Amino acid sequence: MATLPRPCRLPNIPQLPYLQHCRTNISPTHRFLRSISTSTAVPESEHENEADRYVSPQVDPKFRYGDVIVINDGKGDRRIVGPLKKGIFRDSNTGRLMHDDIVGMSPLSTIKTHKGAKFTLHWPTLDEYCTKVKRQASIMYPKDATSAVHLLDLFPGAHVLEAGTGNGSMTLYIQRAIQGPGSHLDTVDIRNEHSQQAEENVERFWRGMYRPGITFWRSVGGLQKVIKHLRGLETATDNTSEPESGAEFDRDGRPLTKLEIKRKKLTEAKEVLPPNPHPVDHQYDAISLDLPDCKSVLLDLMPLLKPDRPMCLYMVNMSQVLELVQWMRKHDDKHSYVVAKVLEVDWKEWSVRSAAVRSKVKGRVHVGGFGHVSLLRQAQPSDGEIENQESSFTTAADNIPDDAVGWICRPLHMPTGHTGFLVQLRKNSE
Repeated sequence: MATLPRPCRLPNIPQLPYLQHCRTNISPTHRFLRSISTSTAVPESEHENEADRYVSPQVDPKFRYGDVIVINDGKGDRRIVGPLKKGIFRDSNTGRLMHDDIVGMSPLSTIKTHKGAKFTLHWPTLDEYCTKVKRQASIMYPKDATSAVHLLDLFPGAHVLEAGTGNGSMTLYIQRAIQGPGSHLDTVDIRNEHSQQAEENVERFWRGMYRPGITFWRSVGGLQKVIKHLRGLETATDNTSEPESGAEFDRDGRPLTKLEIKRKKLTEAKEVLPPNPHPVDHQYDAISLDLPDCKSVLLDLMPLLKPDRPMCLYMVNMSQVLELVQWMRKHDDKHSYVVAKVLEVDWKEWSVRSAAVRSKVKGRVHVGGFGHVSLLRQAQPSDGEIENQESSFTTAADNIPDDAVGWICRPLHMPTGHTGFLVQLRKNSE
């Protein structure tokens, strides 16, 4: 009986950098073979010329390496692509899209995949960038972020303090509102991975045009330590050393489990307290808080806020709002804040589109077979009276008489729902 040859063992070849940016459905075997046969040259920097890092797309709108863009398939599906790099491609069921082919093209240009699927290229809006970009923490949605900017009463050239950087979405909204001569934003987070991801997201939006004027603070001691540093009570540090290994214990002396140690290391941030860019008696025009317990820092923040200026607090539920108001009433003699507004923001998106009344077009439009979809063969709404006319497969739309065309105006089926409450405080004295 013949014996089968023993399978050879493939060598351990490190994964090439470009594979980390590919979105593919290929098998591990094909991925390995591609890593052997394909070579890529990824530049060390996302931008070929560092002098172009902060060049606004409004000045030079053509796409470059390092840009983050949006592709639109024309059917309502808009996807983030980037940062663009040499030799990188995006794989999906519609085909392969090479980054090199996108570089040099202008917004609204059309590009095809190797399967012939067409996509339109766009610069991302701030709303879709913040909701679609890679993130380490929960985001503040556009409806809350824009309302918070309104409650903060921001203006070009303002100085703002943000506590709770998170994903950096609120950071971008604030910086866009205050961008101007003399403006500055200090943003604080205790988690290193959150702050680093936020800084990266700010750098990649519109070539980092909002990055200048932002200082990212990371402190294990939390906001209180940064406040002391801003008031001249702490010295600048940049402790990037790793924490010492050894046994970990909680406050009661109980040894921590491996899972608890891992969570603790993820929570602790590397200390980054840069030199204070402001004078010791500096005060902010507005303060934004997105913290689990905002009331614990209100007294410390009071000297940093200018009189008669607002502070906006993002709170998840009404219980937190009630606890805040009760705390303010109990410690009324220790602070000078008043509750100006409590808001819950809700956006209701509507669908407004043309439609055809079935009773007026039946018998006039040919109903074809599979692959030849006419108006009457499309998905029927629940009310049974109207037909959707906005399908790329419709072939009989030109035969619809004018008196048969109507309009559908109704909310979309998936409302945004509750995300949080915005509380506006105002400092009413020195």
